[in-house]
Amino acid sequence: MHIIIVGCGRVGSQMALMLTSEGHDVVVIDKKSSSFKRLGPSFNGITITGIGFDPEILKRAGIERAGAVVAVTNGDNSNIMVGQIAKKLFNVPKVLSRLYDPERALIYQEAGMDIICTTMIQANIIKDAVLEKSRQHEFSFGKDKKVNITIDLKPGKGN
Repeated sequence: MHIIIVGCGRVGSQMALMLTSEGHDVVVIDKKSSSFKRLGPSFNGITITGIGFDPEILKRAGIERAGAVVAVTNGDNSNIMVGQIAKKLFNVPKVLSRLYDPERALIYQEAGMDIICTTMIQANIIKDAVLEKSRQHEFSFGKDKKVNITIDLKPGKGN
């Protein structure tokens, strides 16, 4: 699959490395060329320096043939713009934008965008770890799309 990742921070770079190692065609866009150092020498995809919501940059990245676009910059506004442009202008079948602000994430999810709010995921997991609660978490990242994470805090062998 041809996948475009906008943002080459910790999440974007790790995802790019995982996807290329699985044989996917990956293009990473970041506004700072120095961010591509995170990819290391084993990355065999393409890097483009530029603003990820610029339609011309997205065209250079091959958005017309993209099966997925993932926006994981450090800015909610940028990620929302990337998601909207990829979905509405280029009709990319799978678009996922990461947001930090839980209130905004809910608003955009209700508007039909596929959003994942890592702030809520982390807060719930850490809260349960502090309270020593084992439980299953369900997080939405779109209208009918959910992810389940099970937190098992029972002592295992060797603990």
